[in-house]
Amino acid sequence: MDLNSCISFALSILLISLIYFIQKRPKNFPPGPQWFPFVGNSIQFRRAIQKLKGSHNVYQKWSKELSNPDVLGLRLGRQLVVVGMSEKAVKEIHMSSVFDARPRNFFMKLRTFNTLAGITLAEGELWREHRSFAMKRLRSVGFGGDPMQEMIEKELLSFKENLDKKMEEVGSVWPEEFLQKAVMNVLWTFVAGSEDKDILSDKLFHLLHLRSKAFDFSGGLLSDFPWLRFIVPEYTGYNLMVRFNDEIQSFLQKIIDDHHRNYSEDKANDDLIYAFIHEMKKQRSEKHNSTFTDTQLMIIILDLFLAGASTTSLTCNLSLMTLVLYEDIQEQIYKEVKHTQHRDHPLTEAYLLEIARFYSIAPISGPRRALEDADLCGFTIPKDTTVLIGLQSVHMDEKLWGDPEVFRPSRFLDESGKKLCNTENVIQFGEGRRQCLGSSLAKAFLFTFFTGVVRDYRLSQAKGENLPCQELECGIFKSIKPYRAAFTRRVN
Repeated sequence: MDLNSCISFALSILLISLIYFIQKRPKNFPPGPQWFPFVGNSIQFRRAIQKLKGSHNVYQKWSKELSNPDVLGLRLGRQLVVVGMSEKAVKEIHMSSVFDARPRNFFMKLRTFNTLAGITLAEGELWREHRSFAMKRLRSVGFGGDPMQEMIEKELLSFKENLDKKMEEVGSVWPEEFLQKAVMNVLWTFVAGSEDKDILSDKLFHLLHLRSKAFDFSGGLLSDFPWLRFIVPEYTGYNLMVRFNDEIQSFLQKIIDDHHRNYSEDKANDDLIYAFIHEMKKQRSEKHNSTFTDTQLMIIILDLFLAGASTTSLTCNLSLMTLVLYEDIQEQIYKEVKHTQHRDHPLTEAYLLEIARFYSIAPISGPRRALEDADLCGFTIPKDTTVLIGLQSVHMDEKLWGDPEVFRPSRFLDESGKKLCNTENVIQFGEGRRQCLGSSLAKAFLFTFFTGVVRDYRLSQAKGENLPCQELECGIFKSIKPYRAAFTRRVN
């Protein structure tokens, strides 16, 4: 072997050794599938998602193959990723401040128009300042109080009118047709006032749905290999995100511009946008580096709609759909709702808890980022590791529930059937400092709509239609396969 060949061989060995050293599994990192140089687990992960229909199913399969550790560890492209799979791990992630941050990958930047602003994906002082401001201002205009309840009840009346009209026309209803707009109308009134709520377009709803189905909480291929957007922009979902961003920016900028034109100090408490503009003007007169900008406002609005509207309407739809499948439970709830005027409805609340547990519409939540090297259930999590939360693995844990595959609301009732119990492991809105902003709207909307419909209608299989399917389609949030049901007015 000549000198040049020896040098080439030595450099090759050095390069391979360097790659191995850089990408080897860190010491005491959680167990997981073997990964490979450059790609990590990305290729096998994406293939498994296609086969098993959802990233949560992949995590559960890999975890089972490893005797169900509390935490699963893998590498997706250059990202170290861990998934909390047990009740213990999920609680630790939620409650530990070291996991309060968000990943700073390409997908997260794209989601926030290359800013990492807003509330949902912000962190540090920006997150604290704007979460506090949004919650304070929303409450000041009635969010979470009587004005919100009145709006929900008004939307319920409209929903019932649409049910009656549809039943008269075709004899069956696809509830999602009206539910999502009902949630949007309430949220929109608090955010932008009542005048423009009907501007929400079917195209926007469609884009929200497509986006939810196209990605998972790890960010998909765009996070693993951002450079793929230059080669296969459609396949990676990059074109979809660009189209979504263009649409939403154009849509929201018009609303924000209208508020700027019509702003006056006496409107500062009319809605969130006016309140934000008021604070923007105030801070600009006092300091130069204010974070109150049109872009920040736009992303906060997007955060509220993405987090609140889709999940709330979906959960409400599931609660109605499942009544069709369990007529005996429906009649028991009807008797409770009919004979109880106040909000003491233990069976109803147990049923709604079981809806949240059984379906786990956000099977993987997060994502979080480790702010420093941290301990999680005895494993070492390196700084900047992406941390995902396996909610479905908790909701379907046999050790916690005994028969998790069975839909059984009574698991949340004590022996008397009059008090709730065993509720602590249903994690519907997150826990700790990152708890969902819109939880008060979601709870009030779901309870009001569900009890309002059950009190006045009997739900059943629509003539000529199949029974609804309890297997949901996967994405960032699960989605229902379209169904139609008959809503027959009760004689009370």
